[in-house]
Amino acid sequence: MRRFTGLLLLLVFVQVVAAQGGGQLCVRAFEDRNGSGVLDAGEPLLTWGISVSLLDVEGVTVASALMDTSPTATQGVICFQGLVAGQYTAAITSADFTATTPDMITTTVAEDGLPTVVEYGGRIPVAATSVPAASSSSATLSDEVLRWALASAGSLIVVVGMGILGTIVYVFFFRNRSQAIPAATDPRRTTGSMSTVRSRDTSEHARIE
Repeated sequence: MRRFTGLLLLLVFVQVVAAQGGGQLCVRAFEDRNGSGVLDAGEPLLTWGISVSLLDVEGVTVASALMDTSPTATQGVICFQGLVAGQYTAAITSADFTATTPDMITTTVAEDGLPTVVEYGGRIPVAATSVPAASSSSATLSDEVLRWALASAGSLIVVVGMGILGTIVYVFFFRNRSQAIPAATDPRRTTGSMSTVRSRDTSEHARIE
């Protein structure tokens, strides 16, 4: 019903300008809240933030208009009148809405005074949330953990390396050195500076010959 009412109002408007002669092409913009690409019940018309450039069959811009200054902005419509019959392309742009329908619409215009109407759907861009910031914080925390892990691993490698080096030095230096000491010079196996005790000198009295 809303769609029929909008078309009726558009027809009333174009009848006023029909006396000018020539064909007409109109762009009707709506807020496509569900992203379906079709004007559904309850979806409002866009009355601002839309710009349309009209290109002829050779791609030359023959006219342009803004929704904000359109006399039919309350119906969400931008119209171009007095067109020569032929093929035209409506190039639709908006800095405030994201298109859910093609933003380049090509159609044929006749000179019978009846408007050719094409529709453009747009959605309000989703506002930026704090999710990227949270992701950035998580990434920073991960970097800190990684640096800590690398530092700990480096310290552990140094400690293990020093232990291995100490073991090698002990085995090949101190142990070999202790084994190289001759048994004869080991003070634990000699009598030191004392003379050798003979068995015949161990009796309480010397043998009488």
